[in-house]
Amino acid sequence: MRRLVERAKGEEGYSLIELLVVMVILGTVLAGLTTVFVSGSNAEADLNRRFQAQEQARVALDKIRADIHCASAAQQQTIGTYTGSIKLAVGGCLADASTPTVSYCPVSVTSTRYQLYRSTATSNICTSSDTTRLLVADYLVNNNLFTTSAIPQYSLQTVGVDLKVSANTKNTNADVYELTDSIVARNSARCATSPSCAITSVP
Repeated sequence: MRRLVERAKGEEGYSLIELLVVMVILGTVLAGLTTVFVSGSNAEADLNRRFQAQEQARVALDKIRADIHCASAAQQQTIGTYTGSIKLAVGGCLADASTPTVSYCPVSVTSTRYQLYRSTATSNICTSSDTTRLLVADYLVNNNLFTTSAIPQYSLQTVGVDLKVSANTKNTNADVYELTDSIVARNSARCATSPSCAITSVP
């Protein structure tokens, strides 16, 4: 019992050097763990951003396909300042019979990133004042999305669609996800001229 009392009264403890050594070791371990957690969090955010970009591209292609199928004419043109855009003459084919045209505009965010907007407006198309514009795809790596060419004889008009997306903000040439399709404008007039017909202008 006396020994326990004497030990309790003792003033021995840790020295400053021992405390500093423990703190350095603990700091090193925590720094390593923090790096692992931050790296994992960044990887998860990158994977989620990539998945969202790819999913948006798939949904956008479905929406574009439905609009082109509905169109009686399709013309690639520069709309406002947005090169690489396309305008579709849909007439009364859509649920909203008052919509004469549907436009798709690739809008530049940076020199290597574009956002694709869908618009049913007839003026100020795809601009910030366009209340009908809808973002359908993001992280596109260029604005060369649509191709229209002369219509072969006895054929309907087709529109080529090429969507390339990359959510890699450091290198847009890496992790590129590409969707391509050649879509027929089912309501277009069949070409009767040999060897081909010119693209109908869409105002």
